Amino acid sequence: MFVLLQGKGMQMAICLDYELVEIRGTVAVYKFGNCLKELDGIFEIDLPKLISGEISMQAPIGEVVKLKNDNQSQAKAIKVFGKIYKHYLEHHEYPTKGGYYA
Repeated sequence: MFVLLQGKGMQMAICLDYELVEIRGTVAVYKFGNCLKELDGIFEIDLPKLISGEISMQAPIGEVVKLKNDNQSQAKAIKVFGKIYKHYLEHHEYPTKGGYYA
């Protein structure tokens, strides 16, 4: 894991990987987790319905990014979702895999 020095304290960098598991209709299921570890978190999203407005942009994030287990946090899932969402807007398809690094 990367360590960044900031002022007097130290802050750990965030490194997450994700991988597409399956697509059912317009719903994509992803597994995700910390880099270099098992991708044991699972969530599903439906970007076509979100973009079309069928799912409101004002909906609670838990209704947009639906965690399917408790192995990873909702906060980590949201970070991964942001990367997937940007890719989808640009390429009009779900990415097969990728990462979030900050």
